[in-house]
Amino acid sequence: MLRRYETIFIVRADLESDETGSLIDRYAGIIVGMDGTIIKVENWGKRRLAYPIEKRRDGLYVRIDFVSQFKAVTEVERNLKIDENILRFQTVKLSEKVNMEEIEREIADARKKEEEQKEEARKREEARKEEEQKKEEEQKEEEQKEEAIPEPANEEVEVSEDPDSQDAKTGEEAVQETSPVETDEERAKEE
Repeated sequence: MLRRYETIFIVRADLESDETGSLIDRYAGIIVGMDGTIIKVENWGKRRLAYPIEKRRDGLYVRIDFVSQFKAVTEVERNLKIDENILRFQTVKLSEKVNMEEIEREIADARKKEEEQKEEARKREEARKEEEQKKEEEQKEEEQKEEAIPEPANEEVEVSEDPDSQDAKTGEEAVQETSPVETDEERAKEE
């Protein structure tokens, strides 16, 4: 007789993501191999444990919602017990009788919702990339504007016959006289 179960297990947090994925696939494969149907697999991510388990403070929580016979549950639990990467697990019977049509609808809804979430995540990522690209372009434009501003040239100005005339001074002196900011030393020299 088919029943609906959920198994939640805690995986060591220090495993690589591909190792964790293969571990989840392994247990889902056991269920499917024993004529079960996976409704949903949820990776809840890394969380702090309520108390240390095997001197570990963090664990990766995984939930598998499935429909199968009891023999599949015993096989999954047997494998969970001997796997050293599993810190804790618990299987709960959710319902005694299962309507497979409802289960199929629920699976289809879950897949549709998952696709929508992936699409939203993809759109958010595209928007973030576009925003970063705009910021980079603005920064480049600002840098180009700063580079385009000419600095005052320190060129010699032609010397006129009158040494007291303003035109007889070098370009550097002319720039210093027209500069609105004068230092204390310059004021002292002028007095």
